[in-house]
Amino acid sequence: MAPFPPGAGATTLRRLLVFAALAACGCRSTGPDLSIASMRAAGVGSSSESLVPRVCRARREGRRLERQGVDASVDHYYRATVFAAAAVTAAPGSTEARDLYNECLVDCLRAGQVFGRLDARRALRVHGPNGTTTVPIRRIGFVWADEDFDRVVDPASAPPNPSAHADNETPGLGAAIAVERVNPKRGGQDDFLPRNAVFNATAVLRPDLDAWLSPAGRAPADVLELYDPLRVPDVPFGPASSPPLHVAPNAAIAVARQIQVERGPYALAGFATPERMLGQADIRMIEPHQPGKSPILLIHGLVNDPFLFNDMLAALQRTPGFLDRYQVWVYRYPTGVTFLRTAAILRAEIERISRTLDPDGADPALRNWTLVGFSLGGMIARLQVSHSGDAVWNAVATRPFQTLRIDDQARRAIKDMLFFEPSPRVRRVIFLATPHDGASPPASAASLLTSWIVQRPADSRRLIEKVERDNPGAVRPTFRRLPSSVDALAAYSPLLPAIRGLPYDPAVEIHTIAGTGFLNPAYGGFGDLVVPLSSAHVDEAVSEHHVRAVHTAIYYNPDAIAEVQRILGFAPAWEVD
Repeated sequence: MAPFPPGAGATTLRRLLVFAALAACGCRSTGPDLSIASMRAAGVGSSSESLVPRVCRARREGRRLERQGVDASVDHYYRATVFAAAAVTAAPGSTEARDLYNECLVDCLRAGQVFGRLDARRALRVHGPNGTTTVPIRRIGFVWADEDFDRVVDPASAPPNPSAHADNETPGLGAAIAVERVNPKRGGQDDFLPRNAVFNATAVLRPDLDAWLSPAGRAPADVLELYDPLRVPDVPFGPASSPPLHVAPNAAIAVARQIQVERGPYALAGFATPERMLGQADIRMIEPHQPGKSPILLIHGLVNDPFLFNDMLAALQRTPGFLDRYQVWVYRYPTGVTFLRTAAILRAEIERISRTLDPDGADPALRNWTLVGFSLGGMIARLQVSHSGDAVWNAVATRPFQTLRIDDQARRAIKDMLFFEPSPRVRRVIFLATPHDGASPPASAASLLTSWIVQRPADSRRLIEKVERDNPGAVRPTFRRLPSSVDALAAYSPLLPAIRGLPYDPAVEIHTIAGTGFLNPAYGGFGDLVVPLSSAHVDEAVSEHHVRAVHTAIYYNPDAIAEVQRILGFAPAWEVD
């Protein structure tokens, strides 16, 4: 065995002793056993005992009290964090001390929120060595306003999002938490923010160590800082240290998804009983509107919801320069209803959000939308940038629209769905595994079975029945049952050839990303096992990129995400490195 470097034996022995001490006191993390001399050398005061066991004792007592429902647990967790901060300051290169500090601070904030000691907008109240202390909170780097910080959530309280396939976490200093904002519904942009918005934050406690570690003296002048980990890369801590900030981008998405799940499974309900969910079809902003930044709108696929884009969202937000130019929004819609209707809803939503956020039309960014549509979402995006003419109507009906005997309300409903022009707001579309000619034959055959699960919206059924009653034979037999989105995407659908032939707006830039299943892209002619390459192909696309992925994995495939980054004008992370 190679000899240890000079001093390594003593370091290893000390770490083993510390590990044993931590195990004895119930801590998961390990840390350096800081002596009085090392603390003094670091300028953090002195103590009559090692800091790490002191951290562990305080944390263990905090856990005991928290289980009993006693609010004094907050004080013990806080003391544990203070002494862990001293360990980090004295040994800034110790990942063990850093992780222990992070975990103790998460415990403290969780308990503080539960027991009413934490007001995420203002301060944390603790009982320190010299009485009650109100620790002020500073927020750094956020696009959210101070009043948006309603409550802190421990991400460990939510199960992981099943669509989170990449870890995306960057180790560093600070407690990775989620902040929940309850929508006050004041109008304006609140109409497009979630009922409960959740965003990431990294907390850093800066204790006044001189006050804490001295036998007696003044009250500590501590400060609790909340950082936006997407916009602040590192944070000064200690005399001469600026460690990277702890980043856990999956945390907020997992918490937000759990809130949605507790209200009901939107994705499944939106497929099987879409009428119940039509009123919830809308654009949702991930963050508050930021004038001057172009929207990237993510549109999910069949039996899905926007949480599907976990990995892509995390990757884009962490792409250097992305947040300076773009803001990410999502379109949530019930996937069982025919996509002609959900495309019409999206057209109206794009105009509504643009008029609300920019009523004077002064922001050029709101005329520069990029749509990223996965599978069925791609077909909805397709209908935002196409001229319908009479082609879609002619695929549905046997006689000219103008000759129908219908009332004005029915006429408007039909026109909204079947007659449209390209949105002047959209300037780029990225098709992600989009079946322009329908799904593969096996997938289309399966759709015959699943289509019967979908309950057609009553208002659409009544509309077709009324048109057919007053205009016998006007509706083609295929459409009298009101095709679901599953029917419309099957290879046998007569609607797809009509949509395939619609002309695109020549001002719109089109890109295609398609999967080749388990095969190398050079040999993947069968596509992603659901969408053949021929169905995903678009003649008008300025680029077509093939990735080795099946249909249900392409939206989180690293190669596909890298291609989206490239299309948006950024080098993928592996090229930057």
